Parts: sequence; C-alpha cells; structure tokens
Amino acid sequence: MIVSYSNNFVVIRPPKTGSTSLVFYFLNSGLVDFTKDVYALEGDYDKWKSFTMVNEDYKKNYFSVLKKIKWDVKQRNVHRTFEDLRIKSAIQEDMPCVATVRNPLERTSSTFNYVKLIRTRAGQYCLGEELANPNNFWDSIKEEPDKILASPQCSYFPEHAELFNTENLHEHVSKYILERGGRVDGRIEMRKNPENKSDAFLAELTPDRKQDILDTYAKDFELWEKAYAVYN
Repeated sequence: MIVSYSNNFVVIRPPKTGSTSLVFYFLNSGLVDFTKDVYALEGDYDKWKSFTMVNEDYKKNYFSVLKKIKWDVKQRNVHRTFEDLRIKSAIQEDMPCVATVRNPLERTSSTFNYVKLIRTRAGQYCLGEELANPNNFWDSIKEEPDKILASPQCSYFPEHAELFNTENLHEHVSKYILERGGRVDGRIEMRKNPENKSDAFLAELTPDRKQDILDTYAKDFELWEKAYAVYN
C-alpha cells in the first residue's frame, strides 16, 4: 500500500495479483516523497531500499528469501483496502487510485500454491485435506470470503480505480508514471512461485468448480477482461 500525498494517488494491493511489482515501480518512480508519504511493506522490511534488494534475491532463490521474511501482523497493512483508508481519514473518497487485477482462475491457482508453500515453510508437512488438490482447496476457501486471500479483488479498490492487469503491468504502470513526470528505469519481472503451475491446477479442477470460481468472482473477471483488452 502506498498513499502519495505529494502526488495525489493511492496504490492498493489486492493479494496474489502481482502487486509487489507494482509497488517497486512506484517506489523507484520519484513520485513518492519518503518524508511525507505513507507506505507499508511485507514483514520486517520498513525501508523500501532494503526490500528492493530482497526482491532481487527472489529471482535467484525464492525459497531462501522466504526464510528471511517474518510473516507477522505487519503483513496486514500491506493489503489495506481503499475503504479502510477512507474510513480512517487517511485519504479522501475521490483520491485517484491504482491497483493490479488478475484473472480469478490464475489468482486462485497462485493462492493454492502459495498456501502450500507457506505451510511447508512452517514445517507443516502434513498439509491437510483442504490442500490435497485444487477442488478441495476451492471448496474450503469459498466458505470463508472474508479471509484475506479469498476476498474478491474488487473489494479492495473503489469504482474509480485505474486497474492494471497482471500480464501487462509494465505497459500500464509505465504510462501512468511517465504521464505524471515520474521515471521508469526498466521492466520489473514479476516474482513467481516456482511451484505455481496454473495449467496443472486448472487441469485438475472440475468443470463445475471452475465455473463456480468464475461466478464467485464475476466482477473481478469483468474488470480483468477490461484491463486486459487495453494491450491485447
């Protein structure tokens, strides 16, 4: 999450949408005044430059970097919703907003593999029936819509938000930053969980559950399609 009072915009981060890369673009853009503006980063990283260095390590060894991050309560601040910020009087209701948006099927696959990875990292090698396969996983999380990784993406940002689809993040965010006089040093590659094989996830998902995901996240899918169409 970033609130740039200096340049009048807020960056909202729905989880599992590539939003960490979005944050790096803005932190390196010159559009964030680190003496006035507000931002939150994962775990123990309270300084953006140290977190940027960690992101470089991700490309080399995803698993070793996971061991360096403390997944504590600070994590929750990263994914604060626009409405929460408004209620707390941190922003005005018409403040310009940007966010990432992802195909709900891809996002569900990413979430499934992320949860498995985090559980394994914590030493929970018996992962439980809900992580036995994609179908069990969907059946378990759809009953808990308030959980951070199951909440619809559209619940995080307002209707007026400008959305960048995950596949074309570089094109979207570069245009936004450059139009506001910021800089883009180059393409930032998305961090990827090497265990996330979306094709395998979708192949194992039954047709009725696949449709259930699309129905449950119908608004998210509509917004993703609209953002995707800009560059495809």
